[in-house]
Amino acid sequence: MPESLQPAQRRKRIAVFSRYQLAEQYDLAAEFKGMLTALAENNDVLHLSFRNTRLPAGGVPAGVELAEIPLTVDRRCARDITVKSMLMFLYLPLAAWKMRRFKPDAIFVSEILPLCGLFFKLFCNTHVATAYGDWHVHNFLGRKVWSRPFVKLAEVLERLEIRCLDGFFCRADAAGKRLITCGAREEQIRVVNDAPDLSAFFPQDQSDLRHRNGFSDEDVVLLYHGVMHQGKGLDRLLEWTADLYREDPRIGIFLVGAGAELKALQEQAVRLGLGSRAVFTGWLKTVHEVGQFCNAADICIAMRTGAESNVHIIPGALLHSMACRKTVIGPDLPGILEVIRDGENGFVFKADDGNSFKALIRRLAADPVLRNRTAVQAELDILDRFSVPATAKKYAAAIEHYAALPRKKERARS
Repeated sequence: MPESLQPAQRRKRIAVFSRYQLAEQYDLAAEFKGMLTALAENNDVLHLSFRNTRLPAGGVPAGVELAEIPLTVDRRCARDITVKSMLMFLYLPLAAWKMRRFKPDAIFVSEILPLCGLFFKLFCNTHVATAYGDWHVHNFLGRKVWSRPFVKLAEVLERLEIRCLDGFFCRADAAGKRLITCGAREEQIRVVNDAPDLSAFFPQDQSDLRHRNGFSDEDVVLLYHGVMHQGKGLDRLLEWTADLYREDPRIGIFLVGAGAELKALQEQAVRLGLGSRAVFTGWLKTVHEVGQFCNAADICIAMRTGAESNVHIIPGALLHSMACRKTVIGPDLPGILEVIRDGENGFVFKADDGNSFKALIRRLAADPVLRNRTAVQAELDILDRFSVPATAKKYAAAIEHYAALPRKKERARS
């Protein structure tokens, strides 16, 4: 048949499910708007999420339909996030009903929401793919002795979900490798690295912000930014920082963000005698303010414990800090080692090893030339490997790939 007479290929119908509203997604992932834009060029797209309380910056891409479930969430409040996230599971039947009305060829769960993908698979009879990375149950409960039965149950359910779903979206190669050990196939997995928002995270002089928070130009200021939960090991970070401060009064630390551990960490900082040398900012209103604090620090830490739940993660905070041309350090975990080349664009210390961490900080505190050299290379790596436009296209291509995968019956016949 001549090409001009061949029937036009039907546009795929793709639904994206997010816990947070679109404006929040734009803040959380710089490439999210570009991904939706690219996806809507060749597909009909539905974005289903919590109710919008503010308009997304830059608007809704053409060809993207919005749908909502009647929940709102305050991301500045850890309790509100926890409560609303649990309530979300009660609203999944409503979400599935909205999905079925849209008649999608594929559903993509853009966050790591345990069992959501499996629920949609059971009730929507279509391809379902999900983001894969952080183990939220382990991160929040893993270090509590009483939680072991719940953690084991979560692991069993995770393996079940992996065997049932059609695709997995990862931010690190290490996560993809783990999925294969749990029964996933290579063709189901797409790895797309995170991309920092370069309008928020870029080199800038924030000496005034540094001074307003009590630090001088001669001080050596550490920084952590992100969600504060047990999987980050921030209690250990404070202990190690206090030890360093007792040796060297120039040492201080910014802790930017909030979470379930915030109050306990603030109390710990007081007990350790850090006083004004530990500055807790809480949730900041915009990612631009986060970028400002990154620039006000000297050494930025992608902090994680060495638990199995962290080995396949590339923290977004690591890439944010690199984009700000800062010295970055992190534990020697497989995901982090996909980004940090020790001594070239950053440094690693032995996970959970306070002596290794403190030795590294002493070395960097004494050698600002070394810090500057690796910081320059860190920024160059971001510009070379992690651009937002390229990441957005790869993100959209991954979702389109999930929609095109053959169904299980088709695979069995082949």
